[in-house]
Amino acid sequence: MSSDAMAGKVVLVTGATSGIGESTARGLAAIGATVVVVGRSEERSQAASERIQQAGGTGKVHPLVADLASQGDVRALARDFVDRFDRLDVLVNNAGVDVGTRSVTPEGLELTFAVNYLAPFLLTTLLLDVLRASAPSRILNVASAAHRAGRIDFDDLQSERRFGQRAYNNSKLALVVFTYELARRLQGSGVAANCVDPGFVKTSLGSTMPLGYRLVGMLMWPFMAGPEKGARTSIWAASNPELAQVTGAYFKAERQAETTPQTNDRATAERLWQVSEALVAGTTSP
Repeated sequence: MSSDAMAGKVVLVTGATSGIGESTARGLAAIGATVVVVGRSEERSQAASERIQQAGGTGKVHPLVADLASQGDVRALARDFVDRFDRLDVLVNNAGVDVGTRSVTPEGLELTFAVNYLAPFLLTTLLLDVLRASAPSRILNVASAAHRAGRIDFDDLQSERRFGQRAYNNSKLALVVFTYELARRLQGSGVAANCVDPGFVKTSLGSTMPLGYRLVGMLMWPFMAGPEKGARTSIWAASNPELAQVTGAYFKAERQAETTPQTNDRATAERLWQVSEALVAGTTSP
């Protein structure tokens, strides 16, 4: 792909200060995109932006700050972005957590569910106007094969009864269900909504998990891909001109892949959307 393939395009990447997110931002800046790097602190966002800019390429890099565990920060991020940029060609909801102990956000929501699912839901819906105005544009939600082991339990969305790895699995399933429903709602708008699965990648995700989980991760480490390889599908899905009209898809290893039947349950998707609107104060319906 040429060094200016994304020239004139503006891309926002959350969780872009390390791992897959930083590699995604660097890869898109290398082919000309103006990349907005979102991190939890000004120091981390600025440092990552400088690393990406120094790596070369024709694109420009701009840092923004938001802790996606806070809905207030997500709303402020959307406002800051719209104040500074007049278009958004690609939104990459990359940020994610996998924690070992149940904790809650400032809004009282379980952290994993809030960051991995509700933050993308809120940020995406807040930015839909600028995405529509920039069409053809793309929304990429970074999912995981873990969604296959997930279950959307409307009686325990906050994992108050049971926690553990199921909280991560469930959050990634919710993200896939949301993406497919979003694609249906955006049909004809010129805004494509898809999932990207980076595969089994070496990142800091899960570093706060219990010792047993971390030991398993250490054993698997030699067989896991690096962040650069994990970012390839995101970069491809963001920049490939042949995918401009593809929506409601799940991409893995730079090709479309199938997901479980539960990801296409319309009743579940519609109920999840309604519940999500209520959890973010019901102000973001597209």
